[in-house]
Amino acid sequence: YPQPEMRLTGVVRSRMALGYMASLGSAFSYGAVTLVARKITDDYASPVVGTAFSMLFGTLIMAALFHRHAITDAPGAPRRAWLFVALAGCSATWGVSFWFLALSRAPVVLVSPLAGTYPLVAIALTHVFLKKLEKVTWRTVAGAMFAVAGVALIAVGRG
Repeated sequence: YPQPEMRLTGVVRSRMALGYMASLGSAFSYGAVTLVARKITDDYASPVVGTAFSMLFGTLIMAALFHRHAITDAPGAPRRAWLFVALAGCSATWGVSFWFLALSRAPVVLVSPLAGTYPLVAIALTHVFLKKLEKVTWRTVAGAMFAVAGVALIAVGRG
């Protein structure tokens, strides 16, 4: 039996289920957009232009969907929060830029799994910066290593 503090309440289970569904939605969206981005860089625009317009349309869609949240949350946000928001935006922009550049130079079947190793970076940064909020377990590290092994097999198989 799990320890008393490990038992999940209905609310926690619902939140976890929503998190799992959102993760799968993210995977589907990123998988689909990889094909679209490759088509853009092959037939229509440079990686820089593709990045710029994808970020522009993403911003417009997010603004349309969540502008009410921004209006209520932004005024009360501490200055330190804005620093983290800016860092997240910069990181996302660089990630998308490098991703479009990679898709313009290498096959989707190679770029996609290599870009999919980003959880290793997240796990390492979590261990360094979020020790008090999240615990990195051996299972997490082992799962990440399996992911890296899969990427290595794909990359070697391309040769």
